[in-house]
Amino acid sequence: METQGTGTQSTNSNGLKQKLQKRIAEARQRADELQRDLDAIHKEDKEALRQRRDEVRKRLDAQKDKATELRASAEAWAREKGSHTKEAITSWKQKREVKKLAHRADRAEDYAVDAVNIAILDIDAAGEAMLDALDARLDADAAAPAPAT
Repeated sequence: METQGTGTQSTNSNGLKQKLQKRIAEARQRADELQRDLDAIHKEDKEALRQRRDEVRKRLDAQKDKATELRASAEAWAREKGSHTKEAITSWKQKREVKKLAHRADRAEDYAVDAVNIAILDIDAAGEAMLDALDARLDADAAAPAPAT
């Protein structure tokens, strides 16, 4: 028979897994969108390229504060995690200091979700850079003299 604590742990870990899977699926979707954008761009699509780049830029701008907050939270967890020595964690387990262990687990879970969210933002930033690079290359190609025949 399952104890109450074990059931809660299972529910918590399943919820975390589902949350992470959802965010990873979103990251994969963003990367797939970038791949489709790259495949679809042709010289005659310069205006479409600029529009897509503007869309990505607007999304990045809208998420700027959130990105700053996520990165600060990730850095805070890295500092906090550094103070959690193996010995301290072992001691918490032995003394059954559930509040400390639960806080550590909550922070680690928050960090995992934040890390995936940061990755999504980084994918968007990479997409903007890719679109900028393509736009610049199209400008350079258009300005280059036609090859002599």
